[in-house]
Amino acid sequence: MDKNLYSIYDKKSETYMQPFVELTDGTAIRQCTDLINNGNTPFSKFPEDFTLMRIGSWDEVGGIPTADNPPEIVIELLTLKEAKE
Repeated sequence: MDKNLYSIYDKKSETYMQPFVELTDGTAIRQCTDLINNGNTPFSKFPEDFTLMRIGSWDEVGGIPTADNPPEIVIELLTLKEAKE
C-alpha cells in the first residue's frame, strides 16, 4: 500500500526539509500540529515561515519513492497555530 510522502517547506531558506511518510494528509497535519505546539522550536516560534507539502508517495513494499507531480500545498503551519490559540 502506498503512503504519502511529505516535507515541510521553509519559506525563509527556500528549502524543503527531510521528507516523512504518513498515511493521509490528516495524519501529516496532526504531526505538524504537534511540532508547532512543542514549545521552543522554530516551528512554534515562526509558524508563518513553514508550509506542509505533499511531495509524492512511498511504496513501503518496494521501498521506492515516487514524485509524479509537483509538490502540493497541504496546509500553512500558521493556520494550525491560530486554530490552537
